[in-house]
Amino acid sequence: MIVHDFELVSAQTDLDYFQFKLIANERGVVFLPGTTEHRDAGRPNIRYADNYAGNALAAMVTPGLIEFRFHRAFSDERAKSIALQIIEHPELRFASDFKVTYQDRVLIDT
Repeated sequence: MIVHDFELVSAQTDLDYFQFKLIANERGVVFLPGTTEHRDAGRPNIRYADNYAGNALAAMVTPGLIEFRFHRAFSDERAKSIALQIIEHPELRFASDFKVTYQDRVLIDT
């Protein structure tokens, strides 16, 4: 998994409270500030678009939680596989013990 733009939000992970966003699929993850819309960020082969037009999941990240939004092209199993790639990635150790939800269903609860 390729990690894009983590440097934009990495300093926040040391704070007691933070909120930022990400978009992700099997190819990679793109981090973005909480003030940027998911649809306004992306990389080749990793794109979120309204009305399920993109090929990536959108998520909000807060301390202890990655909360994926619904995308009809992503089953729970597919979303969980992507989430595991994120929380197990060496560069993203801050999230190694985060709970991950998808449509308010818990996929990972460490």
